[in-house]
Amino acid sequence: MNKDFYYARLENQFLQYRDYASIPVKDNGDPLVPIGSEFEGRVTNYEEMQHYTGDSIYVRSRVVEMLISARTALKKTFPDHDLAVVCGYRHPDVQEKAYFEYQAEVKAANPELEGEELKEAAHRFVAVPEVAGHPTGGAVDVLLITADGEEVSLGPEDEISRDHYVHSPFIEKDVWHKRQILRHCMLQAGFAPTDSEWWHFAYGDKEWAKYYNQPAALFEQIRFCLADRDGSSGKND
Repeated sequence: MNKDFYYARLENQFLQYRDYASIPVKDNGDPLVPIGSEFEGRVTNYEEMQHYTGDSIYVRSRVVEMLISARTALKKTFPDHDLAVVCGYRHPDVQEKAYFEYQAEVKAANPELEGEELKEAAHRFVAVPEVAGHPTGGAVDVLLITADGEEVSLGPEDEISRDHYVHSPFIEKDVWHKRQILRHCMLQAGFAPTDSEWWHFAYGDKEWAKYYNQPAALFEQIRFCLADRDGSSGKND
């Protein structure tokens, strides 16, 4: 089986930037909150967000409830595994930096790409900032961990790879199976999946609205920073 040919066929089925661009947003006012002890899985914020949210991961309050539901479903299927959240709300500045840095890498590797083709190619792994879900507080990145807290490998680590595609046939059968279990538990809780990234799930953003054929997204993007808080749960900076 030709790997590039098969991955290209998968990519043709992915939702793309243009699928999200025209989706309207009607923010429902759900507050941005830290994931607290009510979620009994692991929560580990990543370095780029430390300035904005410290050690906490913030998401919309409804997302916390959904993560609890997803974890409950996972524990019933895999009692010796647990759910870890490694990213939730991402400040728009962080999203923009990540996107344009990756877009430059894509351009360097594929100098023939221009305009919309370049945008779509970069969007496959790092969302175009204006449609990205993480800055809304509705998207999360999750991992499986063992009872001992060890991360379960579900694909290449610390690199962008087409082997991250959820339905890749070029990964070990056990890895493929665990990806599907994670996906099933998250969908059961009401999240929308991202087929190009097995770890990414969303609620209330444009990706969720498109996946579930909703008339509008529920969450606007938020410019939130703990240092600028004025007592509210999500102050624009």
